[in-house]
Amino acid sequence: MFRFLHWYLLFLIPILIYMFFQKRGTKSIGFSSITLLKEAGMKKTIKHKIGRYLILAGIILLVVALARPQSGKELRNIKKEGIDIVVALDVSGSMKSIDFEPNRLSVAKDTISRFIEGRKVDRISLVIFSGTAYTKIPLTLDHNILKETLASTSTEDVNRDGTAIGMGISVGINRLKKSKSKSKVIILVTDGENNAGKINPKTASKLAKDMGIKIYTVGVGSDITKVPVGKDFFGQVRYQTYRGGLDEELLKQIATATQGEYFRAKDSNALEEIFDRIDQLEKTEFDVNNYFEYRELAFGFIKLGLLLILVGIFLEKYLFLKIP
Repeated sequence: MFRFLHWYLLFLIPILIYMFFQKRGTKSIGFSSITLLKEAGMKKTIKHKIGRYLILAGIILLVVALARPQSGKELRNIKKEGIDIVVALDVSGSMKSIDFEPNRLSVAKDTISRFIEGRKVDRISLVIFSGTAYTKIPLTLDHNILKETLASTSTEDVNRDGTAIGMGISVGINRLKKSKSKSKVIILVTDGENNAGKINPKTASKLAKDMGIKIYTVGVGSDITKVPVGKDFFGQVRYQTYRGGLDEELLKQIATATQGEYFRAKDSNALEEIFDRIDQLEKTEFDVNNYFEYRELAFGFIKLGLLLILVGIFLEKYLFLKIP
């Protein structure tokens, strides 16, 4: 964007041009005859006017400079309001089920990692739970260390069997209790039913609601759970297979109580779509203010104008002799 801050001064330019071309009487040295000058080759030509035109151009440029020419570019001041998110991940033994390739836990970790990459201005915490729960990573903007920790997480990280969903929620609440973010979210990823821990999931979800924390629950796994349990005499992997194991009704109640949503992922593609859906539901707020930043151009016009005036004076007074 280009503008003149004092644009009204530009009206001086046509006045200057008018005065320049007005015929006016000039004082000159008296000669009895200029015949000798003309015979010597000194003739009145257009080049004798170059100096005057350069002086005029220089004065016009100085007037342009007085009008304060400025060039501007549009800038945006973006204020980002991030969301505080706790990912509570089930790492119980059933998460090794191979109904997902290579298993439920590996697919869940990869999907969560991609989700983290898209939440660049959000603080995210990682909580893991099995028979109990604890914080792997507190709320952080260092998403690289978060993803590295997530990648190294395994079912061996919690040394107590079972699925303590209530404990997982409680530890997540503890991570968010001091948060000043306008939006606080727990994403609970599990494939089981609550069968461990000292805290009831419904009690934990009620506490989350009172603190303004929204819980999205994600049930992972198909209807068949197939978990490796060792190797036989010939070195072949043995599996324990059973149906069910996921308490969908509980997960729905937790989500509903906190104004969240429940999702079921029966395969890896569905899990990816669920996290994409959560990503859309929990958008980071952006407050955008547009403004212009201007750069002064007057100094360039002043320099060029003065140069033209000096050259014009030299040509007018010293180089070309004015013939009457």
